[in-house]
Amino acid sequence: REEGHRDNPNAHEQIIFKRNKEVTANDKKVTWDPTGPIQTEEELTTKPSQPLPGKVHGVCYKSNLHSPRPLLFVPDDTYYYSENCEGLWVCVSKECDEETLQRACHLIRTFVPPEQRKMWGDFVSPTWAKDPGPMRLIVLDDRTNQQAGDIPELRDDSRGRNQTSCPFVFTSREDFYGGIGGGQSCCEGQLTLHEMTHGSDMVIRQRKDPYFHEEVGKLWSRHRDKFRYADSTSRRAITILNSGQHLVDVDETYSFCYAAVNRDEFLAECHCIAQGLHVKSKDYTRCNLSLPGEMKEAMPDVYQMLERQFSLKKF
Repeated sequence: REEGHRDNPNAHEQIIFKRNKEVTANDKKVTWDPTGPIQTEEELTTKPSQPLPGKVHGVCYKSNLHSPRPLLFVPDDTYYYSENCEGLWVCVSKECDEETLQRACHLIRTFVPPEQRKMWGDFVSPTWAKDPGPMRLIVLDDRTNQQAGDIPELRDDSRGRNQTSCPFVFTSREDFYGGIGGGQSCCEGQLTLHEMTHGSDMVIRQRKDPYFHEEVGKLWSRHRDKFRYADSTSRRAITILNSGQHLVDVDETYSFCYAAVNRDEFLAECHCIAQGLHVKSKDYTRCNLSLPGEMKEAMPDVYQMLERQFSLKKF
């Protein structure tokens, strides 16, 4: 993923993906690779619902994980206002306020079903992550320009406020008060829902079903071209990293919505559409995919997948 892109409220329309982008070792850890060996059930954290044709995300392998915490996780109360939402911890910097905590908890309980919230609390990070878990939501203050590395669990030079870095789902206070950038191009809660979906994605694959990795990858491959639209004002060079890590050149007279970039962003963006949080997005409107009903009609299999995993609003 391109970390921190959502600090720019117009990122959907301005982000440019360079040709021949180097694939780093870290990218390879999290990219769908259909050519890998088939795993045994003993290697995986839980049994897949269907046979796996290849490798899945590193969080699914027992040998990759931290040892469980000797004591239950408790947020640092000198830094955070916090609440355990039935397994899913919401931690809000005290540079924000307790009202932000209540708004964040309301969003979590609205969109994340109870059984999944419990799984967030059971999540264990891979050993490359600095913190062993659980997966949790961190809200930082945009007014004082707080950064990821400011939190007591890290205390380093990590930058960004709008990103997911296992086991932390970072979001910004302003998202609960009108939306990023004053809500001109983003709905309230859109950033948080997008980043939260990345956290849910890892949680589902580790604690519920490793096959979810494959299922979403297939849906992305099937539907990504629906997120292309003619763009006569911009001849951008866009490259898509596909499931086999090949680079696919696309017609430069077209632009793609962020949902087309890769499997992970496809899931997060489709979830935002299904919850009615992309109605202000000009690029999705150009694809006739900014409304829940439009997505349900164009991609019923995607909508059904989201219904199984999340609490979708009724429109």
